[in-house]
Amino acid sequence: EALQAFRAGRTFGMAEGMADAGALRRIAKTAALLKRRLNLKTDGNTHLDAGRLLAWAYPDRIAARRPDQPNRYLMTNGSGAFFDPPEALSAHDFLVIAELDGERRDARIFMAAAYDRETLLEQFNHRLQWRQNVTWDDRRQAVSAERRLCLDALILRSEPIPDPDPGAVTSAMLAGIHRSGIDALPWTPSLRSWQARVMLLRRLEAASEPWPDLSDAALSETLAQWLGPYLERVTSMKALARLDLRAALQAQLTWKQRQLLERLAPTHWRVPSGSRQPIDYSAEVPILAVRLQEMFGCAQTPSIADGRQPLQLHLLSPAGRPAQVTQDLAGFWQNSYPAVKKELMGRYPKHEWPDDPLNARPTARAKPRKRAIPPVNSR
Repeated sequence: EALQAFRAGRTFGMAEGMADAGALRRIAKTAALLKRRLNLKTDGNTHLDAGRLLAWAYPDRIAARRPDQPNRYLMTNGSGAFFDPPEALSAHDFLVIAELDGERRDARIFMAAAYDRETLLEQFNHRLQWRQNVTWDDRRQAVSAERRLCLDALILRSEPIPDPDPGAVTSAMLAGIHRSGIDALPWTPSLRSWQARVMLLRRLEAASEPWPDLSDAALSETLAQWLGPYLERVTSMKALARLDLRAALQAQLTWKQRQLLERLAPTHWRVPSGSRQPIDYSAEVPILAVRLQEMFGCAQTPSIADGRQPLQLHLLSPAGRPAQVTQDLAGFWQNSYPAVKKELMGRYPKHEWPDDPLNARPTARAKPRKRAIPPVNSR
């Protein structure tokens, strides 16, 4: 209202009753002094409005509306502000706020004036800064690289950076992986098994080697050290599919440790029948699942890590179902085998069920069919 009175008084020659003539002259004199001090070049058509004046007084309270939040604003000082209840000024994208409900991080607006982007860019051109912003975008699941025109906390314009700094891109990618979790990496069953084999030897302190901690928790905490060098030109979760994760993980072992890993924690075990069966390292005790008949003649439980870790045997029926789980193979033959034999031989009569399994020949086959003897032709 005071601004309207000043404009009216200046326009209509300070008509009687419209405003105090002396006050208007003092305002005009002060305004002229401020313009000279601020080096403002204006002409007779300059439109002085409340937003422009308040912006000089409260540059830290210039506010831009938050995206998709009609009544909420972000100020140049980084704090938030809102209208409650909604009012007409909330239709403006920019405001200058004169009075707030305290100094809270998100305060209610009591008094403000409309403002606009063009006026801001012209009025505070000397304070605008271009900043490079390379961050992880959760919505796109990719690195975002932008050049932003800012007035303190406000972003007024943004444009993509065609060739962002590689180090900044890698840092943003690492942040995205850390946020998504270690499972976001392109793990395969064989890589998970490799990881479990290393961790087993670490627990056993095998060969007195300082085996690295490659648990998910440790890998997540040290992403930058072990994975960063392998993220060149990887800028999204989708692009992680081409990451050579095996090379990145294996680089954590010395050449000696890689050789020891294959010897002390092998991927397969050759059973008495001659077949190579995979070892499952997913449990705390590694598992060797093998058909019972393939272990005939073997009295000692297979073990790895130079005998320090016996395998857990899952002795399978001919149908591939566990008939017995044990880490004491000799005890099984002596104590449990007769009952297992009695239960299974009726269901699988085509397979060998010897009374003395320790002296029987291991086999992966059923009994061969007896060939019928052709009748002799008589003439």
